[in-house]
Amino acid sequence: MKALAAAMLLALAPAAAPPARAADAPPPTTGPAVTLDRIAAVVGDEIVLEGEISRLAEIGFLPRREGEEELAYRDRLLDLRVVELLREKELRLLTGLEPDPAEVDAKLDEVAARYEAGTGEPFDRALERARTSRDEVKAWIRRGIALESYARERLLPTVKVTEEATKAFYEGPFGVEAAARGLETLPPYAEVREQVRELLRERLLNEEVERWTEDLRAKTRILVYRRPPIASSSGSASR
Repeated sequence: MKALAAAMLLALAPAAAPPARAADAPPPTTGPAVTLDRIAAVVGDEIVLEGEISRLAEIGFLPRREGEEELAYRDRLLDLRVVELLREKELRLLTGLEPDPAEVDAKLDEVAARYEAGTGEPFDRALERARTSRDEVKAWIRRGIALESYARERLLPTVKVTEEATKAFYEGPFGVEAAARGLETLPPYAEVREQVRELLRERLLNEEVERWTEDLRAKTRILVYRRPPIASSSGSASR
């Protein structure tokens, strides 16, 4: 009888509440969303972050043009990175090129001197504000020199300079530019023939590099995103 009474009491007792499921638990408390960085452009399968462009702008990686707006300056920096990514894709097919360390150091000194002359503050302060270092800037410079050297070496064999073209350049653009610099009489062609030839080859090579780069652009899917508002800093030109 005692066993039967106990069983009846258990049957009449309220059932225990099932354990709470994870879905029933209150959501964790989170803070406001924080944007860590933005995508400035997509080049094929590669992306360029706005933070990278900001660091390049902060240290004045490229010389600023007279009267250039800050957004236009950053657009030039972005275009620089787009071109580098286009060329890097080609360069990966080879072993790569290693620039002369002295050339890299000289370029870094040039960037630092230009920044300090333009802002009146130490270059290291700009590095600190941009959260970068001299070694990272040297890596950017090394990359740019390697890619430029690759482009030129790849295309140099395609540039042919004939005697007729050299003489026409001497009598045309070379003479015009010399006159614009105050040179009233050109030296005899025979005396400057080789210099004129090298100058013409250099210009033709630059044109070929530009055409090759534009061809890479045409073959690659490139998306440039709307730029966010720019907050001016002490080391950057105001908008």
